[in-house]
Amino acid sequence: MNVYSLALLSTALHTAPPADSAVYSGADRQLAVSVPRIAEAAVRLDGDLGDAVWSQAAVLTGFTQTEPVEGAPASERTEVRVFYTPAALYVGVRAFAKDPSRIRSSLAERDKILRDDQVQILLDTFYDQRRAFAFYVNPLGIQQDGILNEGGARRREDRADFSPDFLWQSRGRLTPEGYTVELRIPLKSLKFAGGRTQTWGINVIRSIAASGAEEAWAPLSRGNPSRLAQSGTLQGIHGLRPGRLVEVNPTATARRLGTTGSHGFARGELEPDLGVNLKYGLTSNMTLDATINPDFSQVEADAGQITVNERFAISVPEKRPFFLEGGDIFGTPEPLVYTRTIVDPSAGVKLTGKVNGFSVGYLGAVDESPLAARGGFAPRGERAVFNIARVQRDVGSGSSIGALLTSRETGDAFNRVLGVDARFRFGGVYSWQLQGAESWTRAWRPDPAGLDSAGAAGSRVAVATHERAGHLLHTAVDRSGRRWGFRLQARDVPQEFQSQAGFVRRTALTELFAVNRFTSFGRAGALLENRNVFLLLNRVYDGRDFWRGERAAEGSASVRTSLSFRGNNRVEASYANRFFVLDPSDYAAYSAPGVGTGEALVAPIRELSGLHGFSLSGNSSYFKTVSAGVGTEWQQTPIFAEGTAGRQWSVTGEVALRPTDALRVEASLRRTRISRERDGSLYSVATLPRLKMEYQLSRAVFFRAVGQYAVEEVDVLRTPEGLPYLRNDAPFRVRRGRRVVEDEAQLNPLQLDLLFSYQPSPGTVIFLGYGREVYDRESFRFSGLELRSDAFFLKFSYLFRR
Repeated sequence: MNVYSLALLSTALHTAPPADSAVYSGADRQLAVSVPRIAEAAVRLDGDLGDAVWSQAAVLTGFTQTEPVEGAPASERTEVRVFYTPAALYVGVRAFAKDPSRIRSSLAERDKILRDDQVQILLDTFYDQRRAFAFYVNPLGIQQDGILNEGGARRREDRADFSPDFLWQSRGRLTPEGYTVELRIPLKSLKFAGGRTQTWGINVIRSIAASGAEEAWAPLSRGNPSRLAQSGTLQGIHGLRPGRLVEVNPTATARRLGTTGSHGFARGELEPDLGVNLKYGLTSNMTLDATINPDFSQVEADAGQITVNERFAISVPEKRPFFLEGGDIFGTPEPLVYTRTIVDPSAGVKLTGKVNGFSVGYLGAVDESPLAARGGFAPRGERAVFNIARVQRDVGSGSSIGALLTSRETGDAFNRVLGVDARFRFGGVYSWQLQGAESWTRAWRPDPAGLDSAGAAGSRVAVATHERAGHLLHTAVDRSGRRWGFRLQARDVPQEFQSQAGFVRRTALTELFAVNRFTSFGRAGALLENRNVFLLLNRVYDGRDFWRGERAAEGSASVRTSLSFRGNNRVEASYANRFFVLDPSDYAAYSAPGVGTGEALVAPIRELSGLHGFSLSGNSSYFKTVSAGVGTEWQQTPIFAEGTAGRQWSVTGEVALRPTDALRVEASLRRTRISRERDGSLYSVATLPRLKMEYQLSRAVFFRAVGQYAVEEVDVLRTPEGLPYLRNDAPFRVRRGRRVVEDEAQLNPLQLDLLFSYQPSPGTVIFLGYGREVYDRESFRFSGLELRSDAFFLKFSYLFRR
């Protein structure tokens, strides 16, 4: 027997549950846990699990595999210990590994551990099988947390929303046998029912990065549409005394901006700002939040997106803490609440919680920048007032019905939306989702007599006498079988519908969508572990064409297959056949030279059909210190800005390096080239390289540098015959989506962001950042760079909790 075997035997003997510890095996379906209550627990959180109190904990064993081979025995042994005190829940985990050298752990920034080995704790504290707190921890105790909300706005219901941050403690350490972690979750950080004796849902899931395996204590199957309904339970919970939750989180920020204007580059004055977030726990299941001047700290360039041929708006994630807490309550299938529409709030209040099966939420805010949010006209000094109310009632096992009211008032103008939604589970593997909404809108219209010399709206502004009403309908049926699943979805959103508090990406359409999924599994440890085949079909009808029996304006039929190979390697390929019918009215304002006076309506190609598209991608996380992915796509496509036929070729590549536990380097490259099918001439080429480096000095301190270079070369718009379109008697281009420019300049912005961060816990932070943007007028020449803007940024906040 070698030294390693002796060490394993010694550990097994040392960690074996004592006679008075109850052991619950998920593999044997022993999922109802009588969790012990310990009045006083002397636990030193160091990741060791050596304190005597752990011998009294309930022991959870018998994990089974969920990915890649559903139902297979666990590839590694995992043991979980659980107990609670009147003020906190304690969880300890021993994760054994046959080859500990392949465990992946990093001293990462909070909420950035998904590439590591990790343990996930899902706590359904209301035991409603709809919503759970998600606590993730890697082998070094680094945290990631969020909310798993089934039936909400997220398309993938098995993935948590990691936007919220909770206050809890964790430590971890690597051992010769694997790793151990300890968690302490204060009851103040949770919401739960107020009964004397409670039952909570629980599941513990272990992710093994080297193999891509996911192994759960309570077995999980695709044959059940709800992950939470498959959880085990912590029973007999009683005598909880979390204390009253009171949090005060003052923030102080300062920035100094530099911009290039008509007189050259100049920096403005230092702009200090103060704000505060307040939280008060009315009960264990209801929380009141308030904010004055909430901070929005954009300290890193958003990951770039190429939008040369993009037709519709793109949403940006919310990052302000006040809007994140309890935000899942406001989720609906069509997102009618999108808090980024509240651009510059001066004050806000929010109430969220759950009482007797009713989830309730209210959000009110005053926005100082209504024009920036929605565009159009408004009187000077006018503010937008938001009121959003939500209620959702649990029905039966896993079903719910709800209602939502949103209102955005700007003086006498308004947008109001009233909606209802429902989700029903039936037949074991089926779910049915419904949503309907009606909007009423009154808009500002400028009074020409009230415009100043620059054409800005002054104090005299007329309100339109007519009001506009519109509806939204959404329905979807899902089947979540282990080997076969499907989704059938329909949505109808007329042009008259508006949701100024939400994000409805596209209106004036009726859309039908269907997808079938077929899954097969290999043997555990086989080269090919699982395969998925997806058959997709969609049709989009303009305006009311569907209801008039007219043909669709666009559609596609496609097939996509994904293969998962041993060692966390994946390959995906797809083929699509698409068609589009373009609307001539979109181009009615264009003119072309050589037609009389030079002004004429120019028609696009009316219909483009039989457009083929192919894609191939692969990614690998086989190696401990390197992961990489590459993909390519070729497709025939309309060039929407000019109404012609084109061909698009895209390539993407990314690599992530983790040479040490503390250093992370991520590099990516995206390149898209669009040419005209008529003659092969270049319409556009966009290249977006990005480099991100982070060094984690300790759990709380890190340095980050991000560089991003956006190169975009675009030709002037041309008619289907090759003549240039004209605006103001001159050729013009469209860049960055639909922004019209008439000069010849290629701006090619190069951005650099630097950040020092100290964040010992959520709410307590020091940020010191600098951002700089320069323009390179000749792509990849890097000579004569023109400074366009820069900014210094400082933020300090401290969370006081009682």
